[in-house]
Amino acid sequence: MGEKVIKRVAYSPVVADLFHYGHLQSLQFAYAAADYHICGILSDEAVQSFRRKPIANLQERKAVVSNLTCVDEVMIQTAFDPSDNLKKIRERFPQAELIVIRGSNWKKVPELPYLKQIGGRILQHPYYEELSDFKVVNKIFEHYGKMFRDFETLSKFFKINDLTSLKETNGTTALSTKAETLQSLQAVLQHGKIEKSFIFTVAEWATKEEEIMGRIQKLFPEELVVVRSSAVQEDSLKSSLAGFFHSELNVATKNGASIREAVNKVIRTYAEKKSYDAKNQVLIQRQTRDVQCSGVVFTRQLETNNPYYVINYDDLSGLTNTVTKGMENRVVYISRFCEEKDVPSPLRGVITAVREVESLLPTMGLDIEFSVNKQDEVIIFQVRPLSVNVKVDIPPNIEIKEKLEELKRQFDAFSQKKEHLSGTKTIFADMPDWNPAEIIGDNPHYLDYSLYDYLITDSAWHQARTSQGYYNVSPAKLVFLFGNKPYVDVRHSFNSFLPASLPEGLREKLINFYIDKLQKNLHLQDKVEFEVLYTCYDLTFYPRSKELLAAGFTAEEVCCLKKSLLQLTNSLVSDSSIRDDLAFIQEKKKGGNAPPIRTPQACLRRAIQLLDNCRSSGTVQFSRLARLAFVGKILIKSLVAEGILEERYYHQFMNSIVTVVSKMNEDFYSLSRGGMAKKKFLEKYGHLRPGTYDITALRYDQNENLFGGQVQLQEPTKIAFSLPQHIQENISATLQEQELAFDSNTLFTFTRAALEARELSKFEFTRELSDALELIAQAGRVWGLSRESLSHLDVDNLKVIADIEDDKKAESILTNIIEHRSKERRINDSLLLPPVIMSKKDIEVVSSYRAKPNFTTQKSVEGEIIALSGLNKEELSDFTGKIILLENGDPGHDWIFTKNPAGLITKYGGVASHMVIRCAELGVPAAIGCGDLFDEIKKARKVLLNCKEQKIIPC
Repeated sequence: MGEKVIKRVAYSPVVADLFHYGHLQSLQFAYAAADYHICGILSDEAVQSFRRKPIANLQERKAVVSNLTCVDEVMIQTAFDPSDNLKKIRERFPQAELIVIRGSNWKKVPELPYLKQIGGRILQHPYYEELSDFKVVNKIFEHYGKMFRDFETLSKFFKINDLTSLKETNGTTALSTKAETLQSLQAVLQHGKIEKSFIFTVAEWATKEEEIMGRIQKLFPEELVVVRSSAVQEDSLKSSLAGFFHSELNVATKNGASIREAVNKVIRTYAEKKSYDAKNQVLIQRQTRDVQCSGVVFTRQLETNNPYYVINYDDLSGLTNTVTKGMENRVVYISRFCEEKDVPSPLRGVITAVREVESLLPTMGLDIEFSVNKQDEVIIFQVRPLSVNVKVDIPPNIEIKEKLEELKRQFDAFSQKKEHLSGTKTIFADMPDWNPAEIIGDNPHYLDYSLYDYLITDSAWHQARTSQGYYNVSPAKLVFLFGNKPYVDVRHSFNSFLPASLPEGLREKLINFYIDKLQKNLHLQDKVEFEVLYTCYDLTFYPRSKELLAAGFTAEEVCCLKKSLLQLTNSLVSDSSIRDDLAFIQEKKKGGNAPPIRTPQACLRRAIQLLDNCRSSGTVQFSRLARLAFVGKILIKSLVAEGILEERYYHQFMNSIVTVVSKMNEDFYSLSRGGMAKKKFLEKYGHLRPGTYDITALRYDQNENLFGGQVQLQEPTKIAFSLPQHIQENISATLQEQELAFDSNTLFTFTRAALEARELSKFEFTRELSDALELIAQAGRVWGLSRESLSHLDVDNLKVIADIEDDKKAESILTNIIEHRSKERRINDSLLLPPVIMSKKDIEVVSSYRAKPNFTTQKSVEGEIIALSGLNKEELSDFTGKIILLENGDPGHDWIFTKNPAGLITKYGGVASHMVIRCAELGVPAAIGCGDLFDEIKKARKVLLNCKEQKIIPC
């Protein structure tokens, strides 16, 4: 190719001091305007002829511009007027048009006479108003002048830049050593304090030990110090090595031998950890005293970068290292948008200090160790990059902030006083009553929630109770979504447990009392029917009712409550509805022949018909049976509580219960021995799925591996339950004394029938629910929609689509809904929400409580744990001798009992939940509803599950 013909030459005179975006725009404009672009860099003297001396010298400014691809050549311009340079260019390019580039802010240009003489011209580009070197400097002082007292502290702040390095990964900044970081921050922090410190290297200690010893004793006379590691490898972007090296606390400086031993101990750990480097440092700091709180803050949620401060802290021991040693007492998540006034003390000052550190080091997530002393001073012990988060995208904060504000408005709206309900306030919790966290999970798909709401928690739940003599709360939905998380409206729930015969004034006092009690005892939220509410009369009424008198109830009011509960309980136990409800469900299931299904719309119409059948002839009856099972169990447990029935008899009775899971185990034993065909087994149990309401969970008959493999089963046996005659007579006499209109035999027969009917009715109504889910999946396949996509829909969406015969229109509507809900779910997945919401503050300051597990049987077992997070092949093996961990114990997980588990531990589940019943009847030791303790248990390899002593001990 021939040499490029240059017809136009552009010349752009610039100072280029503090090079910024405005400079770049101007030079790119010049480059585009001609065939050859020459940039004239004004010398320092030329600049000083019309303004102050540049901050960057000529060679520095020239080096920056010379490396730009939009500049072909650089010339030095020695005067304000560039005409001399233009004459030289004219001599080199006599045939080319000469163009001088000036910003639109130039009114008079000194080179204009020469340009007119040679036929050249001025070309102006839009002046970039946002930046100039003057504005850059001015903004620095405007911003930082508010932060620092004088220029000296301002300059110390910029020394923090010396702590950063681009060598580690992808140009991302990483902090320097622990000691240097603290020393640099010490000069500029206003809201956090860093203890007085002294730093030296391993090499210096080797050659100047006595000198260093003297300096330590001089700097810290008669004080206790901490001797800390500060290795080159610590606090990098690859790993923080937090707690990897030794630190020695409470070293007395007056004892030289103690100092020497502590320093040597720290240095020895460098070698022991194969991290010896002569540049490694040792950090000496004054030992913090009078500690009221200490811990660690992550400025982003670990591994997700969600916008929360995660604070693990200890406010009990008075020590500074319990959290870093893994012995933390509490954890709280604080939204990054939370106002500091809403943060509880003493963490309020911690957040203020942490935000200040973030403003100084804004480009990375941080891991900050701290303590708060009794003077409320926040002491910073360490600032390191949150290394595991470096490669994780940061979610769009504005969307999360808007969602949190929406949830606070939602809480206000739901908390408004309801005229037909008692109680001046409400709270929202994930475990009371119908226990949504157990049944549909802590983070269900939208369709899961919609189905649960449609079938039960919208109205069936209270229709059942009203029919049994409880107060009519209609209209009152039970479960609401905050983000993706389902919560029970506690006021709605508690009102539905009031006997209908109670006067209004007493109802109001009771609801306020119940809610206050739960707020003070959050660990009881999965046991409200047993330990918070009075939902039926039992033998503990007299001792328990003393709490009502202490809370200001009158003796007449307590007597009124007793009378109403007695009447209600006698009515429920003597009622024949167990047999009638179960017969009704089984009769309706016979049905008739369904019409043929030829289109996806027909699939949806049939699915909705099945769901409506569930609601009209399944879930109301199931709800009544569940309430009766609770009543029976409350009565029998009260016999134990009052010492009338030995606990061993209670467990024997529960073990004698025969529900669907017992029968399934018997059938599986027969299947494994060739006594039952697999087809027949799956015809009977195939509709069950691990996630009753979850369309993404495959049914048993679609996942036959659940029942595969070689499992050594023992033949299932049931021991008949019978009480000695004298115990039966004692129970009957006690019941009569308490004005209960039934005897011992009636009570145990009633409870057995209610428990067994409850489980059987659920088994029956979920058959239609499961079939409906498969019809929805079948319709989705025609439209090319996966189960995961369909999980974003709700029942109302399905009803609308079922009536649209135009496939393209139906598919378009579905796609739009799914896209909208998918985006909404991604935002909701970034939220952290507490198990109980008592105020708007709880939405942004998220703390938890220590749950009290519900232990089943009196057995003790030790074994390896298997956490069933999914259903991979490894998890489908024989569980003999293994303790299974489940997030939520939905009855669809009944298949696990065919695998010989040694025990079961769940995160969610109540005292009378389905899994409690199943484990009791099969004699499987279990801890149901462990809450956050579950996450700690998952970290272990083995656990000791001691149900009799109610202990779970990681091994």
